[in-house]
Amino acid sequence: MMKASDLIWPDKWIPFRVRVSVVIVAWILWFIVSYLKYFVFRVDGVLQLISIYPIIIIWTYLFDKTIPMAPGSAYFEADDPGVQAVRCLAFGTAVVAFFGMLFIGDW
Repeated sequence: MMKASDLIWPDKWIPFRVRVSVVIVAWILWFIVSYLKYFVFRVDGVLQLISIYPIIIIWTYLFDKTIPMAPGSAYFEADDPGVQAVRCLAFGTAVVAFFGMLFIGDW
């Protein structure tokens, strides 16, 4: 039985291959949409480049316990449910921002 506190650490409930696949699919999607935006549709804008940052947040959520954010890094401890909620919120926001910048921004 999985505890709610285990939800914050994806390595406890998401298999390694699935986590790697999610990151690979995100990068492939980013490259395909980048090619379409800049070379096919000749879109001017920088949101596509900025969308790399949400990919990095998603990546670190799936594989690491720290999210490197300037000017400091946020380290999430398993015993603090409030901080865990912030980590999940940061992951959810990063996913929404990634898809928003990819498919809505710069068009």
